Amino acid sequence: MKIVLSTILLFVCLNLMGQEGQFSQYYASSAILNPAFIGINPNVSFNTNYKRSGNRSSEAFLELMQATVSYPFKRSTSRDFQTGAAGITFWRESRGFEGIYTAQKVLLTGAYAIKLSRLSNQTIVFGLQGGFVQNQISGNNLQWGSQFSRYIGFDDVRQGEVVSSEAFFYPAFNFGVIYSNFDNTNYYIRDRSIQIGASVDYLNEPGLEQEELGIAKRNMILRAFGSASFQLAPKVSIYPSGYFLYSDGNQQINAGVYLSTLVSAPRAFNAVVIQAGSWYRLNDAFILLAGIKINEIRIGISVDLNASSFDINEALGSTLPSYELSLTYNFSLSQSFQNVSSPIF
Repeated sequence: MKIVLSTILLFVCLNLMGQEGQFSQYYASSAILNPAFIGINPNVSFNTNYKRSGNRSSEAFLELMQATVSYPFKRSTSRDFQTGAAGITFWRESRGFEGIYTAQKVLLTGAYAIKLSRLSNQTIVFGLQGGFVQNQISGNNLQWGSQFSRYIGFDDVRQGEVVSSEAFFYPAFNFGVIYSNFDNTNYYIRDRSIQIGASVDYLNEPGLEQEELGIAKRNMILRAFGSASFQLAPKVSIYPSGYFLYSDGNQQINAGVYLSTLVSAPRAFNAVVIQAGSWYRLNDAFILLAGIKINEIRIGISVDLNASSFDINEALGSTLPSYELSLTYNFSLSQSFQNVSSPIF
């Protein structure tokens, strides 16, 4: 019986390895959305996201964290132009009952920007990302019937079943491209802009090999996004957006819209932008978002009314809400958000 239980748990975890969690604040975790994004922000930047769904005693438990630091490269002539950027991303995921499955990534990113015209703000940016991923299955926190005593209940002195595996590593390579066009270099008085991009994660389709489980393959993830901004009134802008994912026969379609307002004068010492929006994930979930930007700091919060891991709702049958927080700080080297045309989170 012990062998059967262990085998069943490990088989379930093999299915989890073939999936990957995703953040709901797509633009606040832009290095995950598309590697080319770090070549757009003209400032040294730090951003982090934390997301959680369910509790650890639920099989639908999901916890995601990421942190990214990026540094821009510029060419200075009569007018500064960003030629690219470099960055590093740390990413961690825990999933399943008591977080039995964990994954961690360390990714290095490089981006190269090409200005399409000297007299316009049209830019195409290429991004390449590479690093290592660590996967592990650990049942150290699981509680077994053999550990319960009729006198004291759960007794951690008693030994339970051993359901774990050694951590294993594999390389991962991602590529992305973004086209950006806007009418004014000053973010606060910009009337219109557009950004579209596409990326491929796991270009190398690494094998996930486990002695107990056999071999599985990490399938490529194809992503495409688009976002535009239009001025509705002085200091008020709207951002219609779209986001599409495809992997191994599964697809995900997202449509969203943001409203943004500048609540201070454009040249005020403390420029404050408030933004709110929502996304609809087709046949899956609604996401509600709100955030604020004060000078170089931006904070976002969102609620996902269904599980937000790609295909996780089908795999686990979860309908639990997810909560996410994001924080970004830009160490200003130039005019704030000079090239950024996407929503702030």
